[in-house]
Amino acid sequence: MVSEMTSKERVLAMLNRKPVDRVPVITGSTMVKEYIEKSRSSWPDYHSNAEMMVNTASLMHTDAGLDNIVLPFGMFIESMAIGLEVKMGRIDIQPSVRSFFSKPEEVKYDNFLEDKFVKTTLEAIKLAKAKYPDAAVTAFLVAPITLTGDLMGAENLSMLSIKCLHKEKQMQKMQDWLSIALEINRVYAEACVEAGADIIYYSDASASPNLVMPEFYYQVAVPAEKEIGDFVHHLGCPWELHICGDTVPIIEGMASTGADCLSVEQAVNMKEATKIAEDVPVVGNVTPLLMVEGTEEQIIEETRAGLDSGAKASMLGCGTPPLSTSDRLKTWVKAVADWSADNL
Repeated sequence: MVSEMTSKERVLAMLNRKPVDRVPVITGSTMVKEYIEKSRSSWPDYHSNAEMMVNTASLMHTDAGLDNIVLPFGMFIESMAIGLEVKMGRIDIQPSVRSFFSKPEEVKYDNFLEDKFVKTTLEAIKLAKAKYPDAAVTAFLVAPITLTGDLMGAENLSMLSIKCLHKEKQMQKMQDWLSIALEINRVYAEACVEAGADIIYYSDASASPNLVMPEFYYQVAVPAEKEIGDFVHHLGCPWELHICGDTVPIIEGMASTGADCLSVEQAVNMKEATKIAEDVPVVGNVTPLLMVEGTEEQIIEETRAGLDSGAKASMLGCGTPPLSTSDRLKTWVKAVADWSADNL
């Protein structure tokens, strides 16, 4: 019988493949409209105000009962810091990147850590660590293939990913872009770990089989994700890898990156994914929309199905939708606790 754990101990035990007192409940994002309003934060200030960000994000832990606190809101910080155009969204829509560079030489990142949004992330990590030492403070960063797509444009990434598999010159072009993304990844990850992040959560949405061929994933993306993952481990920090879409064709590659757990979405057959990943923990695949419009029965049924199929933590298939409601989030957390009581 494992004695009662703090949230941080519970999540780190899961990542280290050790016994837990109950299955962790974790998320990849925490920008929830109801909590923004409850914490009296205001758009768009909560993207550049560390106290507002922590006050909102922490409600996923203190009110809903999730085990981690994720910072920052959204996947735009890296792009904003190097000068790309970002549409800031609104209280219920996350920011999105709207421009890209024409060639790698245009990307300037010498002053990356001086950007106000990067500084906000680092300040928020420090603040969350101080206020909630028992929570697993998680830095949400953009992984190398997705950041490469932001740099060159997602459509250009998709086209070049096909060409580079057959032509050495095109492969060199891809590597020129990718090397810049990896350098930005390293600078940002090191700063987040120094600020106190317990975990780095890397979202590599553009590495999805929906956008690039599995052959590209194995030949180009796996070495890149392993390179940044090894760097994060060298800093003494565990890391998670999330890729969108039906990732079953690339689960073996995801597991080979050295990630401490793999996050998958609802399109993935959890039983098949856990079998392929072998001893690498797989989490996720609870349909995010259930947190917006799901019934109690639907939330309980899908949560238990994922755990019955071998998930080592319960997590939504992608980020938490901004229109999620606190009562549904609490139903989800309770479903995990009840399953744990029945099965651990």
